[in-house]
Amino acid sequence: MDAVSHHGAPGITPAEADNRRRLCAIMLRCGFASYRREWWHYTLEHEPYPSTYFDFPITDD
Repeated sequence: MDAVSHHGAPGITPAEADNRRRLCAIMLRCGFASYRREWWHYTLEHEPYPSTYFDFPITDD
């Protein structure tokens, strides 16, 4: 991804920057860690099944 996808990226609108900050604050409070190069990428810090790969459909389609 390019630099615009990073947290705190320059060149985005004030509303976009505020939304990214708000999402990050909420996710951090809920136990997730952010990936600094992708504003949408979070990982649960205390993963209950760290060695398990879940592969199942999540819809009925």
